[in-house]
Amino acid sequence: MPERKATSRYEYLLEDDAFKRWFQNVRRGSLITGYDWLRRIGWVHKKFGKTPSEIASLSPREAGNFLLDVVGKLEEEGRSGGYIANIIKPLKSWLEFNGKQLLQRIKVPGRGELVRVGDERPPTQEELGKILGMTDFRRKVACSLVAFSGLRLEVLGDYLGNDGLQLRDFPEVVIEDDKVDFKRIPTTILVRRALSKTGNQYFTFLCDEGCEYLRQYLEWRLRRGEKLTPKSPIITPTRTSLVGEHIRTLNIGDLMRKAIRNAGFQWRPYVLRRYFDTGMMMAESKALIIRDWRVFWMGHKGDIENTYTVNKGLPENIIDSMRDSYAKAAEQYLVTRKAREGMSEDQVKATFN
Repeated sequence: MPERKATSRYEYLLEDDAFKRWFQNVRRGSLITGYDWLRRIGWVHKKFGKTPSEIASLSPREAGNFLLDVVGKLEEEGRSGGYIANIIKPLKSWLEFNGKQLLQRIKVPGRGELVRVGDERPPTQEELGKILGMTDFRRKVACSLVAFSGLRLEVLGDYLGNDGLQLRDFPEVVIEDDKVDFKRIPTTILVRRALSKTGNQYFTFLCDEGCEYLRQYLEWRLRRGEKLTPKSPIITPTRTSLVGEHIRTLNIGDLMRKAIRNAGFQWRPYVLRRYFDTGMMMAESKALIIRDWRVFWMGHKGDIENTYTVNKGLPENIIDSMRDSYAKAAEQYLVTRKAREGMSEDQVKATFN
């Protein structure tokens, strides 16, 4: 499959060689950040009429005044502090790239406030059960991997759709005679360095409920005639011509959002990662797991002590202990099967349909 490339309406700005160097440098650190900052500076060009080269040609005093004018204008429009800060950050990066050190300190009130999602709470086990009980195999798997394993959406499919979680990342999955089985449950999920936001390889687990959804989905694909290999994507398009390819992070979010909306909720897909984090935090408070393990399973770097424990190679007995602790925590705070034992007749019909 040919490698996909990102496109942007503001790519015309990259005709400036200096700006292209800055963009490529940012993109090396994070592909998503690179294109996001390109979009934001393109938006500034469209709204304020200044090209990147014109901004770079400003003196430090003039550049500071320009940024203050941008902040003032966006404040007048009622933009949140977080929104304004996200516009200012790439502008400051571009100016620093051109050796312009601002003389003024740019203050953005409320930059840390979560205006749009500040009151968004994670679902309960019953509510997650409703989401999973009223959607198809593929959406069940996507939601499960985020809610039960704490994976980021971009682990399931990267920004461009060139990589993502693959069958080889589930080393305990066995496929024989079109049947899917697991050597151990909870099963291990390896997050390769290329998929990890921190650049560190790590692993997490998937509970028995999530394993059952994954088994059903993979066996459904086998019955459709798909040949599964170690490099087969875990989440793939349903369109016959695209089967076996990865899908973009944006599309992962879309299919999860569809499942959430079908159940009657308005949450963002990312709230299911908070569901995992909250559940494991409760398990930590009950001494079922330790904090370092929760941080590790979430794919965070953690502190220096974390670096010299879970982020290094682990002996098998420690992994077994982590698996057992995860199983106990998941049974109490993650799985939804018990919550769905009392499903109404309408919910049963909707699930069947």
